[in-house]
Amino acid sequence: MKVSVLIPVYGVEKYVGQCSKTLFGQTYDDIEYVFVDDCTPDNSVAVIRQVLSEYPHREQQVHIIRHDHNRGLGAARKTALEAATGDFVLNVDSDDHLPLDAVEKLVACQQQTGADIVSGNYSSHYEDDTIVFHREQHLNKDVSLKLMLIQHTLLPHIWARLIRKTVYTEHGIDSVEGINMAEDMALTPRLIHAAQRVAYVDDSIYFYRDDSSASTFANHLSTKHVVSYLKANETLWQYFRQNDKNGDFLFALEVGMLNVYYQALAVGIDRQQIAEILSYKPQSLLFRCLQGLLAHRQTRSLLRFAYLSVKWCYKKRLIASCG
Repeated sequence: MKVSVLIPVYGVEKYVGQCSKTLFGQTYDDIEYVFVDDCTPDNSVAVIRQVLSEYPHREQQVHIIRHDHNRGLGAARKTALEAATGDFVLNVDSDDHLPLDAVEKLVACQQQTGADIVSGNYSSHYEDDTIVFHREQHLNKDVSLKLMLIQHTLLPHIWARLIRKTVYTEHGIDSVEGINMAEDMALTPRLIHAAQRVAYVDDSIYFYRDDSSASTFANHLSTKHVVSYLKANETLWQYFRQNDKNGDFLFALEVGMLNVYYQALAVGIDRQQIAEILSYKPQSLLFRCLQGLLAHRQTRSLLRFAYLSVKWCYKKRLIASCG
């Protein structure tokens, strides 16, 4: 089974050497590596080539694609997927790294379970050498997706997941060019919804650099970040309105939308500006009643309270349903 490892590259000269060593040193053999150079302004690509020279058996498996101009993370992920020829894909951020047996463990789990998506545990690494281990909750597909959609509960990271490529291609799912912050939020829930079966590896198969300057989520929120976040949630809203015909995930989506409005209001984006990006209109009775809180910055604290309260109750019910 061939695995395509997809790696966007931009401004990671300090970290990409370690990343490349752990990729080329994988114990699993049938891998192709698709690096997308999004016009990085530093020597990241030269570092990759230098590391590759130490792994001559991998040279024919490595493809480095360069954009003709900087297009952002969403476009880089899209380019990498289009070039991938593997049966499964694994996204890796170029400032992170993997245990040397990560791909082998993910593939073994997939072959044992037949899953479309295999997720693993991961560890956050901080620059003060602190390491925090994160365990993926082994929940059924629908519950995990709902916890993801209510936001700030189950992280929607695209990395640390082995994903069957046809889940993307047969359902028209891809990264969206122009969504460079919260791009995982726009992508991962759609893939999980489209997958027939998910499975989990109990070991840590990914090292996430939590506070590097290259890490998207290490940066403070700004209007630019939140606009991208709004676009990500518009992508989700459109997808589930078209593909969730029975409304199984509508309530979870609407809980998440309370947080979307709160984040937008918090950086000074008003409701009219939000509406220009996000086509969401409250559907359920509860959220129609809460609609007035979505209108003004003055109601921001009430909106935050409503989001946290509804999310807490819904999360408790979901977890209880798992028995």
